[in-house]
Amino acid sequence: MKHLNTFLFTMTASTCFFFAGRMVIGSAGADVRPLAKSLGSATINQCRLTGRIESRTNGVYAVFDFDNQTAEEKNIKLNYVAARTPPISPHSRMMSMPQTVKKGALECIVKAGKTTEEILLKETPSAPPVSSKEDAKPDGTATGVTARLEMLTTPEMWSLVVSREEIKGLHGWGAVGPAASDAAISLDKGEALLASTMTEKPEK
Repeated sequence: MKHLNTFLFTMTASTCFFFAGRMVIGSAGADVRPLAKSLGSATINQCRLTGRIESRTNGVYAVFDFDNQTAEEKNIKLNYVAARTPPISPHSRMMSMPQTVKKGALECIVKAGKTTEEILLKETPSAPPVSSKEDAKPDGTATGVTARLEMLTTPEMWSLVVSREEIKGLHGWGAVGPAASDAAISLDKGEALLASTMTEKPEK
């Protein structure tokens, strides 16, 4: 009986150390996770504009990249709306509606060359501290249930819409999307879907 208890203890400890090692390795990875990739480029005041949304350790950011190929500084003013569609179960009868994360205006001076402007869309709440040994115990059942739930839900969708004019509501979903090519659309009129979450196609 003692040998059985010793064997079970050794296996449990080895398993815990294995998963702890994986967690430590995972935490040392890249701090930036892309949420919405650029769909192409748009032109505003003779500057080329691309955008993306990315998650970092301290929050979610909208990143605007300007390329001014003239020798003059350009005054840029544009409006933006960042929206998120929460994940839902594929068996759900209700469609998940997009929610505005942040909307506002961006004003900046773009010098000759490349310029990047970042806007904090929302902060990442800090994780609550572990208060007791019971809280520190790994719950394999809870982890398994969470993993299965994540597999059964659709991924969250992010979008970044820009315009010279004020963007009212989320009708930017019907905006003209820039083609992912060298041809850029103009922001002289209307809105443009600058970045969106791209779903990966399964490999054949």
